[in-house]
Amino acid sequence: MLQQFTWGQFLLASFVLSFLWYVFVVLGFYRREFFGLLSGSGGSQEPLPHRWEKGVAVLDHEVGNDADLEEGLMGKPALPQGMALVKTSEVAFASSDTNTDQIGMVADVIQDLKEIFKVLEQQAGDKKDFFRLLEKVKQDYGRIGGHPSIGSINRFISDHVPFHLSAEELENLWY
Repeated sequence: MLQQFTWGQFLLASFVLSFLWYVFVVLGFYRREFFGLLSGSGGSQEPLPHRWEKGVAVLDHEVGNDADLEEGLMGKPALPQGMALVKTSEVAFASSDTNTDQIGMVADVIQDLKEIFKVLEQQAGDKKDFFRLLEKVKQDYGRIGGHPSIGSINRFISDHVPFHLSAEELENLWY
């Protein structure tokens, strides 16, 4: 059945149906604008003002300054919990006096202890030498006896020290 139609007939039918479709859309949805265009009053609406023209409201806050968030329909937006907006002048880093709170402090102490154990093994050191070498580690890291990971450090010492340390000595080691 489709073989009976020629390409010319097909294209003519496509154009006619497309034209009817667009007429329906224009008259159905853009009737007012279409008749206004035909009557010549289509350009009577004044264009929207541009920001460089006089009489256009200018935003009061600076671009990029989010210190005061604008209120929307639902009020001022809330920041996520634990987050605050601060000026760059208010940003500060922790002082270097708080060595016990640094990330990786336990790994650093264990590395220093490994070096102490290596020296003790090379020089056939005893308990006295261990306590003498440990004083330098105590000076570097301060009093870490109250640190939450002190138990793992003490376990490492008791597992690797070449002599016996009592529980009391381990407990008082860092004070």
